[in-house]
Amino acid sequence: MSYRFSRALIATLILAVPLAVATPVIASEDAAPTRATNADAPLSTQTSRLTLEVRGLDTLEGQLMIGLYNDENGFETEQDFKGRTVPVTAETEKVVFDALPTGRYAVKVFHDEDRDGKLDTGMFGIPSEPYGFSNNASDPFSAPEWKETRFQLGAQPLTHVIDLD
Repeated sequence: MSYRFSRALIATLILAVPLAVATPVIASEDAAPTRATNADAPLSTQTSRLTLEVRGLDTLEGQLMIGLYNDENGFETEQDFKGRTVPVTAETEKVVFDALPTGRYAVKVFHDEDRDGKLDTGMFGIPSEPYGFSNNASDPFSAPEWKETRFQLGAQPLTHVIDLD
């Protein structure tokens, strides 16, 4: 199959492409930052270790359900970057994520006491199982937002403490 281009189209492309490539983009301080899609996002070649120390496990039954998120969209839509299910055997559990690309992360965790794989709630959707977020972020009326829970994982290993409510 061959494509036929008009001379006008070719002339437009010849003039427009160098202009688009050479034109600098100037962003004001008020401009919203753009976010690359996962396909466009460069992967960090530097990795690190994240240790989560989850405290406040009142019963030694059930399991911890942990979601690790590396962007706001995943955090809001519950599409975790890495997930873990860990049996509860002590009042404080340590969970290690090795070889994570350096960058921003947030964590959601809950103590699934009855091992049904979901956060149980009571009246009005209030959680009836202990839960927590990175930075020990909390909001009395809803789950905290990405900006309240995110943290930076650099080249040095990091231990992040989460106290369950």
